[in-house]
Amino acid sequence: MWRYQGGAFQEESFPLPEEARFLLVVNGKPWTSFSYTPGDEAYLALGHLFLSGVLCSLKGVRYRVGEGVVLVDLPGEPERGVGVRDSGCAAGLRYGEPRLAPLPRLPLDPGLPLALMAALRQGTSLYARTRGIHGAALFDPSGRLLYLNEDIGRHNAVDRLAGFMLLEGVSPPVLVASTGRVSQEMAAKAIGMGAVLLASRTGATRPAVDLARRYGLALAAYVRPTGYRLYAPGGMPVGERSPTP
Repeated sequence: MWRYQGGAFQEESFPLPEEARFLLVVNGKPWTSFSYTPGDEAYLALGHLFLSGVLCSLKGVRYRVGEGVVLVDLPGEPERGVGVRDSGCAAGLRYGEPRLAPLPRLPLDPGLPLALMAALRQGTSLYARTRGIHGAALFDPSGRLLYLNEDIGRHNAVDRLAGFMLLEGVSPPVLVASTGRVSQEMAAKAIGMGAVLLASRTGATRPAVDLARRYGLALAAYVRPTGYRLYAPGGMPVGERSPTP
């Protein structure tokens, strides 16, 4: 590649993010195709189905990862809802919504968003090399890192967290950190997997904030080493005062 700087081009070597595709097949029928960063395909496929409301556990579920395909057999025939284009950069098509329930009011240390984002920042090696990639990480309620991944799609990265929980037997409540914007879909994913705190490097939309407040999700956005904006308190000790957006 060439960098244009100071009025001239100069040749430069810079690594690019990897991108691949796989087809998700459910009960022998094509379900959807993913554009993604290679790796942890089972987490991505099963997490996507969980956060689409298609499955709620692995009971009776069989799966196999092949070349460019993930085959999932469910004990029953899933309902395929109306396709919805999410707000991700690749405008992914999803079917169905996560199952949402009020979250437990778990007391949260105000320093947790800073610690989660620091761990995510330290673990995102692909971002450090290529810049063009998202990251998401899963933590236990104390802030201990359980799983971290990077993907060209922020929705994919978060879906993998749900898949990890399913396959590794991790029960909620959990904490989530993401590099991506918190849209309504992203907030719903966090609530659907039982996250009581979602920390993001960037901002949040109004519907996402409304959803977080309704279900008790602590939503911290624009998290930097020195502070963050708390849009929804969840279990944060903010007292009677409403956090300033």
